[in-house]
Amino acid sequence: MLPNLRLTPLALTIALLAGHAAAEQRSLSQGWLFERGAVQGAEQPAFDDARWRKVTVPHDYSIMDKPDGSPPFDAKAVGGQDSGYLPGGQGWYRKHFVLDAADASRVLRLNFEAVYMDADIWFNGEHVGRHRYGYTAFTLDLTGKAKAGDNVIVVRVNHVDPSSRWYAGSGLIRPVMLDLLDPVHVAPDSVFASTRFASAERGEVDVRAAVVNRSLSAAKVEVTSQLVAGDGTVAARERLSVTIPARGKADIDHRLTVARPKLWSPDAPNLYTLVQEVRVGGVLKDTRRTRLGIRTVTVDAENGLRINGKKFVLKGGNIHHDNYMLGAAGAPDADRRKVELMKDAGYNAIRSSHNPASQATLDAADELGVLVIDEAFDMWRKSKRDADYSRFFEENWKQDIDSLVISGRNHPSVIFWSVGNEIPEQASAEGVRTTRELAARIRLLDTTRPVTQGVNVDSPDNAPIFAELDVAGYNYRAHLFGSDHATHPKRVMYTSESTSKDAFRYWEPVETMPWVIGDFVWTAVDYIGETGIGWMGYSKDWKQLGQYPWHLAYCGEIDATGRKRPAAYYRQVLWKSGIDPVAAFVEQPAGTEDLPDREYFKEHPELDWSLHDLHPSWTWKGQEGKPLKVSVYSEHPEVELFLNGRSLGRRPVGRQTEYKALYSVPYEAGRLVAVGYRDGKATDRWELRTAGAPASVKLSADRRQVRANGEDLVYVTAELVDADGVPVYSRDGDRKFRVSVKGAGTLAGVGNGNPMDASSLQSGERSTFHGRLVAVVRAGVEAGPIEVEFAGEGMVTQQMWVNATHHGDAR
Repeated sequence: MLPNLRLTPLALTIALLAGHAAAEQRSLSQGWLFERGAVQGAEQPAFDDARWRKVTVPHDYSIMDKPDGSPPFDAKAVGGQDSGYLPGGQGWYRKHFVLDAADASRVLRLNFEAVYMDADIWFNGEHVGRHRYGYTAFTLDLTGKAKAGDNVIVVRVNHVDPSSRWYAGSGLIRPVMLDLLDPVHVAPDSVFASTRFASAERGEVDVRAAVVNRSLSAAKVEVTSQLVAGDGTVAARERLSVTIPARGKADIDHRLTVARPKLWSPDAPNLYTLVQEVRVGGVLKDTRRTRLGIRTVTVDAENGLRINGKKFVLKGGNIHHDNYMLGAAGAPDADRRKVELMKDAGYNAIRSSHNPASQATLDAADELGVLVIDEAFDMWRKSKRDADYSRFFEENWKQDIDSLVISGRNHPSVIFWSVGNEIPEQASAEGVRTTRELAARIRLLDTTRPVTQGVNVDSPDNAPIFAELDVAGYNYRAHLFGSDHATHPKRVMYTSESTSKDAFRYWEPVETMPWVIGDFVWTAVDYIGETGIGWMGYSKDWKQLGQYPWHLAYCGEIDATGRKRPAAYYRQVLWKSGIDPVAAFVEQPAGTEDLPDREYFKEHPELDWSLHDLHPSWTWKGQEGKPLKVSVYSEHPEVELFLNGRSLGRRPVGRQTEYKALYSVPYEAGRLVAVGYRDGKATDRWELRTAGAPASVKLSADRRQVRANGEDLVYVTAELVDADGVPVYSRDGDRKFRVSVKGAGTLAGVGNGNPMDASSLQSGERSTFHGRLVAVVRAGVEAGPIEVEFAGEGMVTQQMWVNATHHGDAR
């Protein structure tokens, strides 16, 4: 280890004049130490942290087991039903890292993508920053503060409850990076590439950036900007020379013209990389890469939403930011998986409710062709919870809006900025003024995207709000689309939140009214908090939800483990996605519900977030001879249902039946088969089989190779099957498992999607729920095999191996 030498001012000046060969960004995911609660003196470099817990960032300490090993859920948690009975509180992080003398002398930028919430940061004992909002990225300049040898970053998180209407988590919930730059470099936050024109023949991209000279003398700088296509060919290049004074900067504007560009759209998410190089005296000082897509976005009431001139409708879902068994830790692979699950289920749009999306979410959306409404806030000056962001809004909203836009504006997937959701003061004069201020701030940084807001106010009170916006987001108010169009014919509308069980009613305007451009269901993926909203709803006074041990909302059309629920299959049919053109599900017989309190709060039929209690199962022990209700969803105009080879009738399906056919079927064990017909010919089928007792567990993984970087994740799914390989779905077949990981990885979490199973998500001990269990495995930093073992009661133990490698991209 190098001696702990701080550079003298003269040495620092010489180093800044000399510069360094190349810019670099280092992940700071590894080697963090954590301690919960108030700790006296922990900000000091020499503080003894030897007994602190080692953690990997992103990290959420609210989801961690208690010191005695018991689960983190607590019926007395201050956040209560909102937080899923998980606590906030104070937490401390310390990170030691070594720099050599050359690196310590460089321009250093410490980047936090998100810390929830109210964070203070020290570097080598000096307080260097405070950031209040839990979801926006921020950067601290450490230039001149580092030393050769051991350096220490300290972060104190002060998460006061109750701070949120849903589970927020606590801690360093998104990645932390360190930039090491030459004194002459492209200012990272200054880069903005926007499409000026796009057609099949020509694309024009305007590039704005600033080059900074932090040295003590003027520098003659050559700046090159080039667009590199996905196949590595250079599609366009521009170059200019400029002299930048000492401690000065120069704004750089380039227009790059691409012949026959590969345009970005949901159908073809083609990406380019903007490569900017800075040279001084012919020596490369900085290289900055920014990924982008060449595409245009327009909206109007006559033609709707058009991307590159082609009409699209938003087949959307709202998502919160947590990753279930990982808590709010926004591991890039976990965030990406959520986007992949939605894409695979037919969604083409995400609303990041109600906070800025992570970079991993936006990167995945760019790559997969998923459109994003990137949202800023759930509240402004008036609070929804006693300790929420409203405490900090007045002082911080400008920097947080700036962070939202700068972090997202180069992502082609981001099509709208949203300034808020169901803001308490939205319909007041103050609220309208704030809407105007927020929209104006956004337009200072980006004029290429419309501004929107999720509004839950009826007409005509919503008119002043929508007058300040480019696109109107209606929460649960599809009934206003016709009348509001009559009074405001140029207003572009969409449903920013809808209830799942009313999918047909909310989608119908999208297909029949050109000014209605989409629908976003609440929610696409299940989440922690708002306990039981998808099962029992809210109490009469809108204040009470599911009591402990409820901890999941249970309203996701995709459950918390990633399994599609029946509502997701119906939406696929409604959207005519072709993914599962025919699907059949069975309604739970009355009195046999596998979760309690179904009718506990059925007091708001006009706004019911509960999903229909349907199941992909034909195993109904005790129901022999009794009629069961079967729902068949079909994109085809006819369906026929068969039980053990006997036809139960062919029925028409279409818009007039809401793409459903309903059957009453006396239960008998065997095979239930739904067949879809088009032009009189059988085209697709769906089968449910009666399952026997669990005989084995079937393992599958989303990938079998990872990078040994301490960050990559593998999701391993365990499903119970009977002796014939039929999935065991019935709850009486569920089994308890012990999941363990050996070798070059660790167990990051285990979940089953049961909204009432408040056992540990990290211990590895957990039961299946409807025959399914999912484990998350994190790669270590050493290459080698990873063994994942599932040991279940009464089952033969099963193993799966994953390879961790130091070579290349594991995907």
